[in-house]
Amino acid sequence: MIPQEPGLWARLLVRGLVIAAAGVMTLGFLGAGAAVLVVVLAVSTYVLLWMRSRFAWGGWPWPPAQDRDAAGDEGSDPTDFR
Repeated sequence: MIPQEPGLWARLLVRGLVIAAAGVMTLGFLGAGAAVLVVVLAVSTYVLLWMRSRFAWGGWPWPPAQDRDAAGDEGSDPTDFR
């Protein structure tokens, strides 16, 4: 998520409201332990989906090291952690 991205803060607000509503509903129906579990699972779902969209399909946040390309003639492979 880029801070200048249109609608970023609206999406974050809606996700926060969804998580809070899920926690309150679970608290009312099942109790405090279940509410904490639901909130933790909802937050981790949003975080994992964000990570998948950010880092999947070669969208690495760092460029490959230049000295690795010069030392080895195998090309640049961002998954090669030698």
